[in-house]
Amino acid sequence: MHSTGLRALAIVFAAIFVATMWPVYPLVRQVHPFVFGLPFPLVYVLGLTLLSFIVLLLFDRYVHQDDDP
Repeated sequence: MHSTGLRALAIVFAAIFVATMWPVYPLVRQVHPFVFGLPFPLVYVLGLTLLSFIVLLLFDRYVHQDDDP
């Protein structure tokens, strides 16, 4: 595994972690529209969860791409 890939993965997950805490999340919590019948803060957290899944999926493909002969 390359350390640059791990470093980028750590930075992305640190940014997602900060996006769920103060001072970022209170900015989102104030928004009141509904998206597909769900409150916006819930959609925000679900979007971050989906983003983390996609990042992990891409990282897994990146790691297995380097392992192929």
